[in-house]
Amino acid sequence: MHEQRFAAVSDADVQDERKSGLMASVLGQGRYATMTRAVNQHGSSHGMPPARQHAGTRTAKPARMGGPGPSFKRVVFVIEQLRPGGGERVVSLLAVALAQRGVDASVICLGQRGQFGQELARRGIPVIALGSERGYDVQAAIRLAAALRRASPDVINVHDRSSLPYVMLAKLLGVRNPVVYTAHGLLFNTGREPRWRDRLAIRGVSAVTAVSEQVAARHAEHLAWHRPIVVIPNGVPDRQRSTSQRRAVRQELDTPESAFVFLAVGNIRPEKGFEDLMEATATLRQRGSPGGFAVWVAGGVNEPSYHEALLAQSRRLGLGGIVRFLGFREDVPALYSAADAFVLSSRSEGLPMVLLEAMTAGLPVVATRVGGVPDAVPEQAGLLVDARAPDRLSEAMGLLLRDKTLSQSLGEAARRHALANYSVDAMASRYLAAFEQVVSGRRREATR
Repeated sequence: MHEQRFAAVSDADVQDERKSGLMASVLGQGRYATMTRAVNQHGSSHGMPPARQHAGTRTAKPARMGGPGPSFKRVVFVIEQLRPGGGERVVSLLAVALAQRGVDASVICLGQRGQFGQELARRGIPVIALGSERGYDVQAAIRLAAALRRASPDVINVHDRSSLPYVMLAKLLGVRNPVVYTAHGLLFNTGREPRWRDRLAIRGVSAVTAVSEQVAARHAEHLAWHRPIVVIPNGVPDRQRSTSQRRAVRQELDTPESAFVFLAVGNIRPEKGFEDLMEATATLRQRGSPGGFAVWVAGGVNEPSYHEALLAQSRRLGLGGIVRFLGFREDVPALYSAADAFVLSSRSEGLPMVLLEAMTAGLPVVATRVGGVPDAVPEQAGLLVDARAPDRLSEAMGLLLRDKTLSQSLGEAARRHALANYSVDAMASRYLAAFEQVVSGRRREATR
């Protein structure tokens, strides 16, 4: 019954000779032959041919925000893994928010569940881990197709580029449900990657959303996507600060109450620009400050060589008594309570969840003008500087350090702005509207 409700998605693009050549180039001739045999055999075993029909889809403008209508009941989110990260956090918050609104929400991870996946499972959100640990995993695509057919969602929402080709291959196995792709970042360091891999994968997508205007523009160019992209800003829960948590964390980290603490949160990888933060901190220390200051960097180590380079830089600059790398922390909300300001030194971002959370906690912000950051931080709510400009970053940090009145007023304005514009409820409503628009459009085309 469910399959009869939807027209076939545009899979025919991969059937002509040119696209077959591209697929062979992406996977390699041997993998492509294996994939083709697997697709044909698997499709035949389910009484359906490999997807060869082409029914175009229509991207609609965002519908009116609101709860799910009678035509929208089930969504499956697909992502590589629900480890700590911004996109992963969005999926987790969305799954819970939609479930609370009566939507049957579940998550499929290509790899392992990850920490957020385990948390979702404890909250009753189904999370399926396919266990894939290698690239071009045809068996993972077959398992994904089977899982999607069992779930029979109204919409499949993909949240990373690495998962998108697998969803495309699952569509070759007869998955006919519409796909919405959500773009999170600015595609940092993608210069060496062939664009046609992503451009081929995006052809089976019904609609694209992005977390900011800048991310939308970057992906439209990268993917050669000529239809509208719906911008849906991230949303975060309210993070109210706690004096007891402040005392506990500062005691744990041996930081006196008189010290002004700058907090940076993000996985340790090059696009976060932590080397610029180290340089800015060294300059700020040379200028001196009453009462002293500290810089805490909280985040998992994604790239050990980059982490080692940062530690070496910190030692070379003599920052051992000021900068502390805290590693991954499960108590980030408590860190917001213990800190006095939030600093973002990134060279590339979409719309950082940690920035929005710090703002809801009432922390004044010093951040780089990248991605959706300028839209999220108005002039009265924070200080913005250019990326890769540690001197400017140091000057802005110094302003907050020296002017407590300015710091307090910026923090209060940041909290008001974040609560008014970046709530989880608003984000969930916008995604539901986008999903409903896709489902409604598909149904209208199916009745023509």
